[in-house]
Amino acid sequence: MRRPLTTLRPLATCGSLALVAAGTLAAVMAAGTHAATNRADTARRSWTLTLTPAPDEMALAQVSFRRSRGKRLTRRVLQVAVEGPFGDDYLAAATPIAPAPGASQALVLVINRPSPLLDPVAVRLRITALRALGAPTVRTLAGSLQPPAAHTTPALCALPRRGAAVSGSQLNALASRGGALAGFSAASAVAQAYDLACGLPYESAFVHAVEQPSPGSPEPIPPVPGPPVPGPPQCTPCDPPPGYACPLAVAPSVCVAPVTGATRRAGAHAH
Repeated sequence: MRRPLTTLRPLATCGSLALVAAGTLAAVMAAGTHAATNRADTARRSWTLTLTPAPDEMALAQVSFRRSRGKRLTRRVLQVAVEGPFGDDYLAAATPIAPAPGASQALVLVINRPSPLLDPVAVRLRITALRALGAPTVRTLAGSLQPPAAHTTPALCALPRRGAAVSGSQLNALASRGGALAGFSAASAVAQAYDLACGLPYESAFVHAVEQPSPGSPEPIPPVPGPPVPGPPQCTPCDPPPGYACPLAVAPSVCVAPVTGATRRAGAHAH
C-alpha cells in the first residue's frame, strides 16, 4: 500500500502546478486583452462638428482623410453621434461604397425640419475616427434647398463622379437619427442632398420630404379661447323736452347727452 500512496503524491503535485499555470495564463491573456483595448482607444481621435441649418433648410459636411489611401470607412472605423439637444431635426451620415484611390470621404447631413418644439439653433456632433486615417479635413455647406448658382461648385463637391449624380445605392450609411424622410433611406437622403448642393440632378420629392414635419412630431396645441372682451359702454342718447328728465338707465355707466338746438329753460310750474 505504501508504493501506490507514494505514487499519488507526485500526481497531486502536478495537478496543482497545472491549475496554477492555467490561472497564470488566464491572467496574462486578460491583461493582454485589456492592453489591446487601451491601445485601440488611444488609436482613435474625436472632435466636435457644429452644423447650423436654418429652419426648413439643410447643412452638409464632408469629412475626408487624405492619408487613408482609399481605406473604406465603416461604422467601426468612423462614428458620428449627437451631443446635446437635437429636437426634431434629422441626421444622416454615409460614405461611398467604392472609395477613390486617394482620400476616404464621408458625408454628414443635418436637416432642420419644421416643428412646434424649441429646436436648438446649432447641432453639435461628435465624430470619432481611427488615428491611422490621418488628420481629417472638414468642409461644410449650409443653405436653402436650392441648387447653387450657375458655374459655382462648392468645395465639398469632391466625389469623383465626373458630373454624374450620386444614388443611394452607391453610399453606405454610417449613422442616422430622427424620423426618416418619407421615401428616402439615410444613404439616399445623403445622396440627394449632395446632388442638390452640387448642382447635379436630384428628385423634387426630396425637397418636399424635407419640408414636411417629422412623423413623430407632436401636433401643435391650438390656443384656448378666453372670455369675450367687453366693448365700450353703450349709452342711449337723452334729449328731454322742457320740464322732463331722462329715465334711469339699467347700465351702471353714466351717459351725458348734449341737448340739441338752443338752450331751453323749464317753466316756473315745471316739476
